[in-house]
Amino acid sequence: MRVWIGWALLLLVLVGLALVPMVLTRDLVTALFFTFIFLTLAANYDVLGGFLRHINLGQGAFFGLAAYATAVVLTRAPWSPKLGALAVWVAVGVAIPLTAIFAALVAYPLFQVRGPYFAVITFGLVLILQQIVLNTSRLSGGSYGVTIPARYYPSLPTAYYAGLALAIGAVLINSFIARSRLGIAFHALRDSEEAAAAIGIDPFRHKQTAMVIASVPSAAAGCIFALFMGHLYMETVLGTDVTLLPVIIAMVGGSGHVLGPVLGAVIVRGLDIGLVYAALPVPNLALYGLMLVGIGLFLPGGIVHVLTRKGR
Repeated sequence: MRVWIGWALLLLVLVGLALVPMVLTRDLVTALFFTFIFLTLAANYDVLGGFLRHINLGQGAFFGLAAYATAVVLTRAPWSPKLGALAVWVAVGVAIPLTAIFAALVAYPLFQVRGPYFAVITFGLVLILQQIVLNTSRLSGGSYGVTIPARYYPSLPTAYYAGLALAIGAVLINSFIARSRLGIAFHALRDSEEAAAAIGIDPFRHKQTAMVIASVPSAAAGCIFALFMGHLYMETVLGTDVTLLPVIIAMVGGSGHVLGPVLGAVIVRGLDIGLVYAALPVPNLALYGLMLVGIGLFLPGGIVHVLTRKGR
């Protein structure tokens, strides 16, 4: 009976989300679009941060790289105007594989270290990309940013549904991993890399696979974000929000649990949007910092840990 109730509630939520662009204001639909983007990034963070317990502060690097790659193809490639709307698909077709290759390559130096050193080095990826953007102004626009031609902009409902589909896809990927042999291997590596290697699990190959899996939906999110925003600034696509907010969302909801990023996105973004509509002058970083401190002190397993414990 509980299973049927759960499926019925899920269907009700999905139908409600599908109707959102028809009943809510543009501001709220836009806010939900951004929520889906951050939910996607949080779910992708959890592939490494949850299943493998590798705190990855570089998830925003995949997002930012794909966003800039999309913008560069649409603005700098001489053949883009001739392709019309097809140019968008070409740009996405370049950006996502490029990001996946980047993730596979950076895995080699990143997984030479563990613990806090891994977190620091992954954050370094974002800083490196920031410098590349600043020093390739002919391509990226540098500190002035780059503007995608308006003919490529999606409508708000199109962007909303694309973001919703992407967020659902990211959560489903995590659900599949949790129930697959790959997920079992990830959990074995999380518990003890030496013991996992002793039974034939290749630590590096599985970690590299996790990083590539985590990079693809984030890259797709970067593409959609770039097309929706139209003008990209380095601070927008490679800034603090994109770097830290996915980690905070995952930790608040419950890192390592499929529903953790979903609950985290509802709570964190809900508070964020509520404060904006209430016109309360609370800086985002202060709010996120308080959340991290509160979760660390009182709910180290996140909200989902409390809910599952009460359900037993």
